[in-house]
Amino acid sequence: MSKQPEIKYVRKRLYVTDTKTPALSIDDDGYVRCGVTQEMRDNDMLVLALTLALRNEDWKKKMIERVRTELVGATTPTSRIYRVMELIKGGD
Repeated sequence: MSKQPEIKYVRKRLYVTDTKTPALSIDDDGYVRCGVTQEMRDNDMLVLALTLALRNEDWKKKMIERVRTELVGATTPTSRIYRVMELIKGGD
């Protein structure tokens, strides 16, 4: 039996960034990471709030379904990206 410690792969959930921009990322399996600054400005708090909201499986499923309905009929990569840009743009 080896006396070496067992090495386990651990995914980080939180990064403290050295830039002024917080970020959120979601892996294909739904694993959520956030990066915030130590200043915790409003934009940091929004990233943290979204990270916490993504823990709610019911809310997450509803949001995914809502986006799916918006993408109905967008069958090509170009049409999907165009639809996303239209959604982001909103009612401008």
